Amino acid sequence: MARPPVLRMLERIARQPTAPLHEHAVVREAARIAREAGVRIRLDSYGNLVLRPSRPRRGPAIWLVAHMDHPGIEVTGPGKARLSGGVAPPYLRRGTRLRVYHGGEPTPARLLRFTRSSLAIRFDGGRTARRGDFGVWELEDFRVAGTRVHARQLDDLAGCAVSLAAMARVARTGSSNLNVLLTRAEEIGFVGTLGAIESGTVPRDAWVINVEASKALPGVEIGGGPVIRVGDRRRTFDAGAEELLLAGRARLRTTRSVQRALMSGGTCEATAFSLHGYRATGVAIPLGNYHNMGAGNRLAAEFVAVRDLATAVDLIELAVRHARETLRRGPALRRTIDGYVRRYGKRLKDSRPRLSTRR
Repeated sequence: MARPPVLRMLERIARQPTAPLHEHAVVREAARIAREAGVRIRLDSYGNLVLRPSRPRRGPAIWLVAHMDHPGIEVTGPGKARLSGGVAPPYLRRGTRLRVYHGGEPTPARLLRFTRSSLAIRFDGGRTARRGDFGVWELEDFRVAGTRVHARQLDDLAGCAVSLAAMARVARTGSSNLNVLLTRAEEIGFVGTLGAIESGTVPRDAWVINVEASKALPGVEIGGGPVIRVGDRRRTFDAGAEELLLAGRARLRTTRSVQRALMSGGTCEATAFSLHGYRATGVAIPLGNYHNMGAGNRLAAEFVAVRDLATAVDLIELAVRHARETLRRGPALRRTIDGYVRRYGKRLKDSRPRLSTRR
């Protein structure tokens, strides 16, 4: 069976090393993918990658947002580094294998010591590494095994690939106003996201959909479909924006399911946008081995289901193509609920009980 385009795109970007503030290889590969799809590209002042339609845009502005970094290390001196991103201390044990990059070239290294209070790392090897270089965990770049994808950095390159695939598909027809923002340094505090908000990269009247691989929780199945994300650890999201995704789900004409849940395993970029007044929601790809934290306190490749990636692209495409109609008609849930009073309201009035007003 041929691999879906989203999987081919994911392989291309997942094979590029990335860490907070060191997303350059992913930026270049994602830009090449976008150019091949005929999409306009530019970098904003923070180095975030902005993708816009090349044809005239119609309908409400919808922005997909995903981040290009993943937890890693930043070199601070000879044999010294600092953890960059959220990985629990028990996983940073002596002997953990690293891949340190200098000038784009990798050299092997091993972790000697991790200091929890300062996030400082001492390592051996990586002889060419200099201050300002970066490193990643020595794990597999990309592998498809059966129905799953295994890779070092799926959070959030899976979200980037879904966004690129959706943009490429919609761009072929020019029927929608879909845009994509791929951000930097999310893992150290949404830095690229907040920079894009501050500089006005995303218009204030836009509908924002954060697309992110998110830690699978009880009740959310890897392979059970992408998740319409009600909220994250810190905040619930905009119901109006979610209505776009719910309408897209209703139009899916396949047996593939779409889940809906509060994904409280972490805080995502939709929270940053919603705190600044945007109408934001999210699509989550259920993720195993979140931030490479595998069984037995051992670092391991993250994994997602191929089916969830492909269905996420379909869901977003349908949500975007029918956004104007969805917003014009209003929330389907309100129409359903309002129908109850039309159906039973007269009977309710006719059966109104009588009460004495005397004391």
